[in-house]
Amino acid sequence: MAEIHELSARELRAGYEARTFSPEEVVEAIYKRIDALEPSLNAFINQTRDAALEQAHAAARRWRLRDGNQPPLLGVPITIKDLVDVQGVPTTMGSLVTDRQPAQRDELFVERLRDAGAVFLGKTNTSEFGLAAQTMNRLGQPTANPWNMERTAGGSSGGAAAACAAGFGPLHHGTDGGGSVRVPAAYCGVVGLKPTGRLVPRRVRGAGMSQISTDGVLARSVADAAMMFSVMARTDTRDPAQRSTTLSDVNEAAQAGSLSELRVAWTTDLAGPTPCEPHIARRVERAAAMLGDAGALVERSDPSIADPLEVFPTLSAVGATANYRALCEGREDELSDYTRGSIRRGRSLTGVQVAEAYARLDRLRRQMEAWFNEFDVLLAPTSAIAAHPHGARIDEIAGRPVNPWMISILYTPLANLIQAPAMAMPAGLDADGLPVSVQLVAREGNDATVIRCAAVLEEAGLNDASPQAPV
Repeated sequence: MAEIHELSARELRAGYEARTFSPEEVVEAIYKRIDALEPSLNAFINQTRDAALEQAHAAARRWRLRDGNQPPLLGVPITIKDLVDVQGVPTTMGSLVTDRQPAQRDELFVERLRDAGAVFLGKTNTSEFGLAAQTMNRLGQPTANPWNMERTAGGSSGGAAAACAAGFGPLHHGTDGGGSVRVPAAYCGVVGLKPTGRLVPRRVRGAGMSQISTDGVLARSVADAAMMFSVMARTDTRDPAQRSTTLSDVNEAAQAGSLSELRVAWTTDLAGPTPCEPHIARRVERAAAMLGDAGALVERSDPSIADPLEVFPTLSAVGATANYRALCEGREDELSDYTRGSIRRGRSLTGVQVAEAYARLDRLRRQMEAWFNEFDVLLAPTSAIAAHPHGARIDEIAGRPVNPWMISILYTPLANLIQAPAMAMPAGLDADGLPVSVQLVAREGNDATVIRCAAVLEEAGLNDASPQAPV
């Protein structure tokens, strides 16, 4: 029998219903594992043990009622990335310049998760303000990768990805403004879902990158990711900017089935030749064959589009400056180098440069809208490389030069810029025993489509490694 920390959210629910174990036993077992591994991983900024045990006790009482009306996440442990408010817990944003006062209320989707019965284990580590693609900040040591402690867990949701791969509960929240859910998922060998933009409700949406960022899920299975997402994305009238759409049954989509007539294009090139490690490219081609075996119409097609990496850095710098400049004023010495650089770049941008970036963004969205008239799904690498050593400067991939600031995000910002759903799927290990990943992208609003394809890849065994790191 699997150990408690290895169980999925669905398996935990079944165990509660059968009285095989209780929510209290599950939470205590997971904290025991956290105590054994966390000093090395640094996945958490704050743990909320007392509150978690209280929530577990309440969930156990509810399960004992056996009224058949238990909410979907009753007693299931989750974590929240420390960019988001959880009532009673400080929100540090991975920075020394934020205050340490407990949040007065939950973010809207956190409230949904609480109502669904989730047990909050704590707040996971993030790069400062979620700006960098490695989970490093001045609060402590970098988050380590459970597959190799000398390697990065990615960023900015690296704490969530490391916690997921290490068995610190089955469900983890992350944010994704340019790959911050999907890249850590790729590096740590777990599932990472970035939903359609604005599907998950928020109280406030900031400037720049915040406009293309969304809250997502990291999990060890497609079904678990769909379960958490279905709770987070429920309509909330307190967010007037929330996308008004009827969300297809994503839980049903998470069951592998036929992909008959679905049109899938696979590529390792976006907006022209893109450097990619050959073993990762081979995994993309293998995933394409698996989708074809499930009935999809599959062909190679390289989108001829404006380069997303000519747009994304401007929006990132604008967001850093507009959202955090006032908070950081006079305290620059306390910031990470990356945050200082981002704010400096944002301040140097002219209005014309920002307008040009938005014009390119409009062109890119029009090009991808036309592309999605021919295909339903884009299959590509999630990252062109596997996890690299902490703080490493890499200026070439597969013998081709690359901007060191872009090594992790060559393939991910596209989905953010066009507000599309995207899902990172583990695709086995490389020769060094590190996870690699492929990515599925669909038209805005077609979240169920990427989940359907991901379920097929999972069922077909694309990931021939353990879903949990051997820490």
